[in-house]
Amino acid sequence: MRYKYHNTITFLQMLADLVTVNSSWYLSYWLWFISPFRLQEHIIAPSILESTIIGLVFIIMFFIQGGYKRKTSIMNLDARKNLIGAMMMGCGLVIIYSFFLKTIMLGRLQIFYFFFTMFFCISMERYIFDHIHIFLLRKNIGSKRVLIFGAGETGIRLAKALQRYPKLGYLPIGFVDDYITKIDKNGINPLPILGTSHQLEAMLQRYNAEEIIIAIPSAPQSRIREVMQRCSNANIPYRYVPNLYDTAIQRIRTDVIDGVPVFGMGHLRYTPFNAVVKRLFDIAFSIFIIIFLSPMVAVIGAAIRLDSTGPVFFKQQRVGQWGRLFIMWKFRTMKNGSDPYAVHPHDKNDGRITRVGRWLRRMSMDELPQFLNVLRGDMSIVGPRPEMPFIVKEYNDLHRERLNVRPGITGLWQISADRGLPIHENIDHDLFYIQHQSFILDLLIIGKTFWVALSGLGR
Repeated sequence: MRYKYHNTITFLQMLADLVTVNSSWYLSYWLWFISPFRLQEHIIAPSILESTIIGLVFIIMFFIQGGYKRKTSIMNLDARKNLIGAMMMGCGLVIIYSFFLKTIMLGRLQIFYFFFTMFFCISMERYIFDHIHIFLLRKNIGSKRVLIFGAGETGIRLAKALQRYPKLGYLPIGFVDDYITKIDKNGINPLPILGTSHQLEAMLQRYNAEEIIIAIPSAPQSRIREVMQRCSNANIPYRYVPNLYDTAIQRIRTDVIDGVPVFGMGHLRYTPFNAVVKRLFDIAFSIFIIIFLSPMVAVIGAAIRLDSTGPVFFKQQRVGQWGRLFIMWKFRTMKNGSDPYAVHPHDKNDGRITRVGRWLRRMSMDELPQFLNVLRGDMSIVGPRPEMPFIVKEYNDLHRERLNVRPGITGLWQISADRGLPIHENIDHDLFYIQHQSFILDLLIIGKTFWVALSGLGR
């Protein structure tokens, strides 16, 4: 039943993509037709057959790039990167098809319009489609009901991940743990503890669980084998988290060699060429923002001075790449005399925040002076947020991975739902960025940052 459901969802997704690509093709032709910049006058409107062929080309590209797999990553950034890659490949194939067969006449401006209208329309279509799919999964339509054995740190993290990414198709319904009395004293468990391993068969029948994930990696092998045997006796499929948690599971990468699983450690993947491209982009983008927004900067500065006494800018020492110290600039959003190293305000009504500061923080406009830090080379547009020295002193080896790259004005943590929590407690986002950074990923993060700022979802 679930297999048919997922096949149906995939088919409907392909059909929606086909309609969206075709619509984008016609829309790009219309935009080209009304554009005063077009050079060719002999291009005719595409036929239904031609647009259908083009749509099928892009469906194949999406399929090759994994656009219909249920795998996910932090904020689905991998999927978005793959989608952009598929669209670029598809546009290239359409250009080649038009050049050699001459059945489709294309204008260079039309391809430009086509790519960006398709990116926008596909993004909106998938956003709507994904939310419908997720709604059905959360209603237990097509999802697999799973129990998590172990309500410790690993189990809690796993449960939160499955809840955060329902598109994976798993519906976690509760924990199984033999030490109920010592668990969840602080009420941090995202799911209830339903019982012990001795009650496993009864829980399977009562909650209709279809699989169990054993999340006790630090337990002795004899204990894990005992739990596996109980799962086998209860005739339920199981998976388990291997005992690798002490070696920074966030960095672990897996491979299979002739059927043998091999584990390795992920490291920074960034070539000198990519570093040069990133630095040139940082400089060009910062100069553009400083020039374009200079009138707004002047208005903000005047508003800060009129709203409260004190300087316009707030300066604080932060830790940059390789542990180097630098002075970070921001617009002052707190009342003069506030302790700069006190606990970060979590409440927008915090009495330390000024009236203008409240607006600046909500729109993330207080970060604008940091473009000067970018020009100086202290920071990048995208990267982990820079921390204060006394916090960095408490870093463990895993946290120090953040210091391998330039800190950024924005990043994955800043645009995620976890941005209200301390930076150093959300290392997953920074590690993901460090190990997957690319120019396309930076553009996606910058685009999402503008959305977060314009929608007022900042601090």
